[in-house]
Amino acid sequence: MKNKKILIGIIALTVVLAAAIGFYVSQPKLNETAELDNTAAARDEADEGPFHYIDETAIALAGEAESSEEALSQAIGTLDLVNSRRAAAGLGPLNWDPRLEQAAMVRAQEAAQSFSHTRPDNTEWWTVNSAIMFGENLAKGYYNADTVVQAWMDSPTHRANIESGKFSTMGVAIYQAPNGSWFWAQAFGL
Repeated sequence: MKNKKILIGIIALTVVLAAAIGFYVSQPKLNETAELDNTAAARDEADEGPFHYIDETAIALAGEAESSEEALSQAIGTLDLVNSRRAAAGLGPLNWDPRLEQAAMVRAQEAAQSFSHTRPDNTEWWTVNSAIMFGENLAKGYYNADTVVQAWMDSPTHRANIESGKFSTMGVAIYQAPNGSWFWAQAFGL
């Protein structure tokens, strides 16, 4: 009887270990599938010129994009992580801006089509809403706030946006592509 219990325990442990190893192996590795674009984007108010752009059509469509509860939680979780990094650098916190979140959702959806700071229609990234968008970080293939914020901090241009003293607001959105990949857009405002 005692040997049966030991054998069952060993089998159960083997099954748990096999499941854990399978889960670990199936997760994307930071340097295998997760990617950042090669630079971050920032602009000054002078970049807009005499025109003021708000892409009303894109913003309306962003409200239709569905994200899982986990994706929404991870997007909002970036605020605490970013503010922690900013505090460590002696900077004040950023405030969440739902308008930037909505613009970021447009950009996350567009990044799934064309992973670039140029929009699929070849306009500048900030034309989604030029009144509020002054910085942008993109990423794809990350599945939690910890890893995407760390990747942004490891990139000098993305880190510069996060640690910019000129930004005071932020919004983040994640678009889940049909294949399950997450596309992140972090938008910054003055």
